[in-house]
Amino acid sequence: MEEKCGTTNAKALREDRKPSVVWLRQRLRRWYQSHRRMFRWRTEPRDPYVVLVAEVMLQQTQVWRVEPALERFLERFPTLEHLARAARRDVLVAWQGLGYNRRAVHLHESARAIVARFGGVIPADLVQLRTLPGIGDYTARAIAAFAYGKDVAVVDVNIQRVLSRVFFPLQSQAEQMPIETVRRIAEQLLPRGGGRWWNEALMDLGSLVCTKRSPRCTECPLRRRCQSAGMLQPAEQQAKEEPCYRNVPRRLWRGRLVELLRQRSSCTLAEIAELLFGSAAADDVAWLRNLADQMASDGVVCRDGERLELPP
Repeated sequence: MEEKCGTTNAKALREDRKPSVVWLRQRLRRWYQSHRRMFRWRTEPRDPYVVLVAEVMLQQTQVWRVEPALERFLERFPTLEHLARAARRDVLVAWQGLGYNRRAVHLHESARAIVARFGGVIPADLVQLRTLPGIGDYTARAIAAFAYGKDVAVVDVNIQRVLSRVFFPLQSQAEQMPIETVRRIAEQLLPRGGGRWWNEALMDLGSLVCTKRSPRCTECPLRRRCQSAGMLQPAEQQAKEEPCYRNVPRRLWRGRLVELLRQRSSCTLAEIAELLFGSAAADDVAWLRNLADQMASDGVVCRDGERLELPP
């Protein structure tokens, strides 16, 4: 592995710890065989539809929340065809508890596009996958690798963290290398015919051992060749900045609005404002009207004048 540090502020590589590709693969494969996590979307034989739904859910939601939600969703829509034929409202109702409801809209649109354009078969080709609504480069690679076993590098936050620490002498738990740098390394490491197990092993290592905070270096199978082992210091906690109204993140207001519409057939903006804000001022109604317009543009709600409902 000849990847150079480049952006590590002239930190010296620990030459005695430089890992070889063969050593990494052997150590990680052995660890993975004993510690791999088992999920519905990893059940053999792999079902591309289950992988698609899981990967969309996992885009912005923790695994422990996705597992039960995925089971409920698959009970309601057991196949891609069931999902494609469903009403948008039913899909949004089934998405309850996951948040970021626009993902449900994209998943529904993708199911319909797959039926219309690919004969109901989820494509394995990255270019074709990226043409589907809400499917970016990462999700396309995840579907290709995990559903079809394609030899493509899948770099999520866990893999980015693991490979950054293994190949570069980092000093802070928050520090990591740019995604482009990590992807180049990931592509070089990928074993032929091992796209599925290799990516899953790196993800599991990052989730279980090489965690964002308090990494357990003494338990890591790669510690002897890790450039950052024993050097990582806790990072200062920084508050996440995001759009808010009344000190509540906008994404939570979006979720609350959809939840109200799940419980009622339809509501006026004034009724929703009273339910959300209690005693709603004119500014509250104006802000809510703007939020409803954004959500209608996203396909999450339908607006008819002052009345809102879930899409048909």
